[in-house]
Amino acid sequence: MKILIIKPSSLGDVIHSLRVVAQIKKSLPKSKIHWVIKSGLEEILINSQVVDYYYLFNRGAGALSFLKLLQEIRSQKYDFILDMQGLLRSAIIGFLAKGGEKLGRADGREGSTLFYKAVADQSRSKSLHAIDRLSPFLKELGVKRYEENLPLSFNLQEKSLFVNATKQILLFPESRRKEKVWPYFTELAKELSSQTNNEIVIAGNEKCKGFGKCTDLRQALSIGQLPDLIKSSRIVICNDSAPLHMASAIGAKVVGLFGPTDSNEYGPYPKGQITSMVLQSHDGKMGSISLDQVMRGVNYLMNLE
Repeated sequence: MKILIIKPSSLGDVIHSLRVVAQIKKSLPKSKIHWVIKSGLEEILINSQVVDYYYLFNRGAGALSFLKLLQEIRSQKYDFILDMQGLLRSAIIGFLAKGGEKLGRADGREGSTLFYKAVADQSRSKSLHAIDRLSPFLKELGVKRYEENLPLSFNLQEKSLFVNATKQILLFPESRRKEKVWPYFTELAKELSSQTNNEIVIAGNEKCKGFGKCTDLRQALSIGQLPDLIKSSRIVICNDSAPLHMASAIGAKVVGLFGPTDSNEYGPYPKGQITSMVLQSHDGKMGSISLDQVMRGVNYLMNLE
């Protein structure tokens, strides 16, 4: 069986989709999974051990690039085509791909639902986790149930580059939206340095001052190295962002900080993981989560060891 997944999207959304597609690969081990991915995110697919081939979607590259992508996709024939994005462009890709049943999100936008058989709940206002919105695709392929606790397995370094004697506490102080960024990460780093013997590591894409003697890996890592870094860390502390979803998928200990977004929809999955601590702001503002709350969450997870 050959299956095409259409999910260019952000890294966090790709990880959610990977957790669902991994169930397909486990239940149908002889299936071949092809994926349409946004350029720059492909390394996570390569390391996932789930995807057999990928097509690069170059956003903003113009009509000619898009036509070349369609031509390449149409050189193959698929048994199932799954539009997990639910936008007009992804729906057009699925519609023009050669193959059997074409499935897509019932909550798709921009008229995308006209191009495929709609799957799952069509209401965007209903509070559902992002993974629960995608897992109904499994039933359409004959996979009877979603195994919530099945972790993703990435190709990690045989000997991790990041593990040290004490194991580090890893901080991701960024998010794609400024209103999702907790403002007290520098204070947290100082507090952790003074109260624990762990190495404090900062990771992300944006350089800024204030992290003192912490090990700063910002702008130094590729997407493909993130699973190894997260797996080798004692605890991960982050906003609602891709590293949080990756930590949850791997089964790492994570403290997730939520303000304007709902942790019931975007938090660690499944809800109630013993390895995760969710702190949801009472008023939707990240600054309302106190440093003391985060430290209590860190200490709680440390005590599980």
